[in-house]
Parts: sequence; structure tokens; C-alpha cells
Amino acid sequence: MTSLLNTLANALEQIVLEVTDIEASTVLWLDGDSDWANEIFPEAKSQSAFTISQESAFLFDFLIDAKAIWQQQDNKKLRSGLWTEVTTQGVELHLEAIAIKQASRNLLVICNQHESFNIQQQTKQVAREVLLSYDRLFLKSEYLHTRLLSILNQPSAENSQILTATAKIIENAEFAVIVASYDFNTSIENAAALRLFSQDKPLHKTQSRPIDIILTLMKNQLPEYQRLLSTHSSWNGELCWILPPSTLKWLKIGFHPVKNKLNDVENWIIFANDISTMKHLIQRNEQLALQDMLTKLPNRFAFWQMLEKHIATKCAFYLLYIDINDFRRHNEFYGHDEGDKLLIELSKRIRVGAKATDYFARVGGDEFAIIINNIDSKQACTQVIDRLLTQLARPFYTEQGEHYNVTISIGAACCPIDAVSAEELMKIADLSAYSGKNKKQNAIQFYSTSLRKASFSAIQIERELRQAIKHQEFELYLQPIIDVKTNHINKAEALLRWHHPKQGLISPEHFITIAEKTGLIINIGEWVIERTCQIAKQISELGVNLKISMNLSPSQVADDNLYNHLTQCIEQTQIDASLLELEITEGVLVDDYIVAEQLLKKVRALGISISVDDFGTGYSSLVYLKKLPLDFLKIDRTFIKEIVTDEHDKAIVRAVIGMAHTLNLCVIAEGVETEEQLSFLVNNACNSVQGFIFSRPIQLQSFITLLQQQNQHK
Repeated sequence: MTSLLNTLANALEQIVLEVTDIEASTVLWLDGDSDWANEIFPEAKSQSAFTISQESAFLFDFLIDAKAIWQQQDNKKLRSGLWTEVTTQGVELHLEAIAIKQASRNLLVICNQHESFNIQQQTKQVAREVLLSYDRLFLKSEYLHTRLLSILNQPSAENSQILTATAKIIENAEFAVIVASYDFNTSIENAAALRLFSQDKPLHKTQSRPIDIILTLMKNQLPEYQRLLSTHSSWNGELCWILPPSTLKWLKIGFHPVKNKLNDVENWIIFANDISTMKHLIQRNEQLALQDMLTKLPNRFAFWQMLEKHIATKCAFYLLYIDINDFRRHNEFYGHDEGDKLLIELSKRIRVGAKATDYFARVGGDEFAIIINNIDSKQACTQVIDRLLTQLARPFYTEQGEHYNVTISIGAACCPIDAVSAEELMKIADLSAYSGKNKKQNAIQFYSTSLRKASFSAIQIERELRQAIKHQEFELYLQPIIDVKTNHINKAEALLRWHHPKQGLISPEHFITIAEKTGLIINIGEWVIERTCQIAKQISELGVNLKISMNLSPSQVADDNLYNHLTQCIEQTQIDASLLELEITEGVLVDDYIVAEQLLKKVRALGISISVDDFGTGYSSLVYLKKLPLDFLKIDRTFIKEIVTDEHDKAIVRAVIGMAHTLNLCVIAEGVETEEQLSFLVNNACNSVQGFIFSRPIQLQSFITLLQQQNQHK
């Protein structure tokens, strides 16, 4: 039997050693006889028992861990994992050690795993080649997505003609393409989609459509499914389709809404690729099965496993869900290779910021998650997040040396305080990240019940805003701006109000943020421009040349159609463009300087004046004031409120007025409410003021009456 065991050990390229002295690492050679083993343990040739030397550093370190196994009474084993040794002849050995406690005997098995290693390497190489082929498919789907999106956003008459021309491209695509209506009725479905989702049974009425299968899989496998639908969001990821008795397919899905100006979904574009081959290759290697191939981080599957293990320990921890802001725009601007480079670099930086005991994974295209161990306080979690943000504060660089900055949105949830299941934790962390999402800066949002309520409230407000746009529920109020020299109205600011059918009059601070976040601000802003032009026309027909100013949101400034819409409104109402003024916040000038500069130069050429709103609240932008075509600075009301009693506010206001006049800019003070405030501003050469001391924002007819009364007293 001993001879047979020795033959078997040699065939398996193993040697079996018995540990006779745990502390000294003294062993006795039991079975196996190979040239490679003699290379590793040359001292074994001359004596039956020998001490393992420290020349093999990896094995020596493993023996330290193995002592814990050998010192126990129970039968156990511990594997070392692969390591590499090089023989005196330069041959690489890929070895693995197994420490075994069995029937009170302490054993050490050393295995030569070169065949297994070579198979793993071949599997990895094949997997990489398959991944590259899939990447090419994904790039093609991205191109087709962009093209379809532009087509579906065209007017109906044009879009049907272009769709017909594109149908051949869709039909010949190597991947499934589905275009559906807002309620998921399929309008286009190529042959690849039908092949991919073909079922064993012949076609009949009860057979599921491809889109139904995809939606069912998303609903069952994605915690964020309801959030995706309710917020009309895109999603990219993997789904597993199991249909007994014979179907098991892994699918790479791209799920994209096509929205109109009201942010209503008019169509859905869905792409699907069969990635089962890649998954099969990956699953042949445990490391690959749990690893994201791009960043080398644990993948979504590995993260879910670890999350469930942490929950089972019943120890408190925080889950962070991290989403890169504007990642799609980054890909479109710099290309997908640079997008991949960003993901790799960002993952490295976050890993540096996280502790070694934290578990960090890539769980989606531009989404990461971290399990922060052994903390149960918001303060401790915030300190971890601050470390992460510090790592991301440094600029990133492209291959060409261009630098850019990245911002992220972080959602945080605590187990067991916020939830006690993996699905619920992921769902609320995702919701928190989405709720705090800010494209211009890093956003951190801790989960709370009030957040959930606020999220549902935001969704409700968005729905009601779309109805408000359709039913013309908005109105522009006008607040007079007074020339301090003449004490007469020389301008008015148009301020938006919403006549809610149930809640009555709503001021913009209660809905503008949601309108901006959902994209509805573009449609609302276009209505404001149209209505402002009409008001300016109506007032001018009374024989009064009065400038009307209107606020532009950051999204409007970035909208390519803004200038065209503005000129169309001017032409339609046939007004003098000099009767209009645009107010842009200081932050927009700094964040989107190039875009703002191009826009301001064009509108200034029309005769429209430009005002910088809320000056002094955000940035030190003196260089922009010098370069941009501006006419007015508006001092924010926060500096005016304590201007009589606060010496710092007095100094700031004096400095702003002096600087503005040096740059040939006029100054308007907002929020003037008292005679003392007005007196200070007049004495310090402020040009114009607005505030409750003169008038609150009022409806158009009341404003016209105010103008008529003023003319009577001239």
C-alpha cells in the first residue's frame, strides 16, 4: 500500500511531510519523490528528519499560519495558494502547500501545480480575448445608441424617415436591439434579439417577448429597478436568464430612456449581448469569477457574497455606494479608452483611501461599493469618506497630458440600523447616492427615513411639474429695480411662480432644484424666455422702454439650443433686444467659463445686457469679470442684511462697488428692506437697488399700475 501511495503522490506531483516539531518546523518525509522536490528540500537527501529553512520565504510565512491548524484538536486544513520558486536550473515551479490536521497527525503536503497554473493562464488569456471581442461589440452598441437617440429626438415626420434608413443597420447588428414605447410595447426588434431570447417551445401566444424577459430579470435581480423606472434613468449591467430545463444565459444589458423636453419617456432603447461564453471561461477560474477584469477589484457577485457574510456576523458596519458624476459625458468627450483609464485610476485612489480591512468592489459600469468594517457612527463614517475625497481631489490626466477633475456621489447606509438584508442595504445606499447626486461637486448623502420621503416627494413634484408645463400653470411676477439717482423704476426682474392646482402659489426655491436635476428646467426656461419677451413687448407698447431681466440656470447656459430659442422669441415678438437682460450666477461663470463666454458674446452682440447674480457668494472670480462682456453686478442679499451693523459686510459692499465701477460695471443691491440700508448704498455710489422697501414681486398688471403711477408723479 505504501508503494501505491508513493506512486500516486508522484503521479500527482505531490510530496507528503509529517511535522514532528511544530515550533522548529521539523518534518519527516513520508511519500513522494520528484526532482523538483529535491530541489526545494536538498537537506532531505541525507537525513530522514530535517528542518525547513527560511530560504523559501513564502513557505516559511505559511508555516507560521499553519501552526494554528496543527495546534488544534479538530481535523482541519489550510491552503497556501500558489507561489513560485525558481530551481538552480532556472525552472519555474508553481507550488501550493496544504497544512492538514488529521487523526492527531500534523501533515504538510506540497503540490507542484504547474499544469493547473498553465490551464489558468490559458483560461485567462482566452477570457481576455473574449472580453476584447465583447468590448468591440459594446462600442458598436454605444455608437448605435447615440445614433438612435438623435433620431428618436427628431420631430416625428423626420424621425420616421431616418429610422427607415437606419433599420438595415439595426437588423444586421451582431447584438440584440430593441426599441420600445414608453409603456414597453416593442416597435423595433432585430433578428439578433429574437435569436438571443428564443425559447425551446414553438412560438405561441404565451411565449414571452424579449422585452418582457429583460424587464422580469431586471425586476428580480436589481434592487434599484423601481428607482430606474421612476427616475427615468439609464442602466448598464449583467443579468442571468435561467429558463428550465435547458436555458442558462448571462446577458450584458444596456437600458436607456429617450426623453422629451418634459422629461417624459417617449421610447426605451435596449441592447443585449450574450456573454455566457465569457462567464463560462471566467467561472473555470475562481479568481476570475469573482474579479472585475478591468480594475482587478472584486466584482458585483463577489461583493454580494461578502455583504451577506458581513450581515450574518451581526456586527455593525457602513455600506458606501459610490457613483461617478457625468461619467457618460466623460466617455463621449475623451473616448472609452480614457474612460477605462479613469476607472482604473479612481479605483486605485479609493483603495488607498480605504483601510485594509474594508471591502472594496466595482459593482457597475461607473459604480463602486465599500463595506466599512467595525464602525457604527455617522461621524466615523464621515472621516472615512473624507479620506476618500482627499484622494480624489487631485486632478486626473489623459494620455495626452490634459488634466480634468472628477466628482462623485456617495450614498451611505448602516447595518443593522438602516437595514438588515443585502438587497435592502444596496437599495437604500443606491437611493442615497442618487438623491445626493450633484454633477458639479462631490455629494455625500446618509440614508434616513426622511430621505426616502424626500425622494418620493421629489418624484411626485417632477410628475406635477410636467403637468404644470403642459397646462401652463406658471406665471412671471416682476420685482421693480430702482435707480437711486432718479428714485424711479429703471428695470424689473422676472421671477417665476407656480400656480399649483392644490397647493396654490409656489415660489421657485421649492421646485427649481428638482427641475434642474430632472432636465425640466430647459423647458421651463424656454417658457420664461418666451413670456419675458411678451412682457417686454407689452410694456414697450405703453410707451415705456424698460429692461426686463431673467435668470438663466446652469443647464440653460450649457444648452446648445438656448441662443437659437432666444433669437426666435425676439423675432416673433419683434422687440428691441436691448429691453432684455440675462442674469447668470457667479458659479456658472467659473464652472463653465468657455461655454459662458461664447454665449455671452453672442447675446451681447444682439444688444442684450448681462448681469452677474448673487455676486460674492461663491467664488473669487475677478479675472472673469475682466474678460467677460458684462454690464451689471448684483450684490447678494446676504451682504445687505447686516450692512448697517456688520463692519465686514460694509467693507465687502464698498469694495465690490469700487471694483465694479473701476471695471465700468454698474451695481445693483438685492434685498434692500430698510431706510438705513438704502442710505448706506446711496452714500457709497450703488447704482440701483431692489427689495421689499420698494416692492415685493408683483403680477404684471400690478406692475403696470405702478409704472403708470410713477409716470403721473414725474
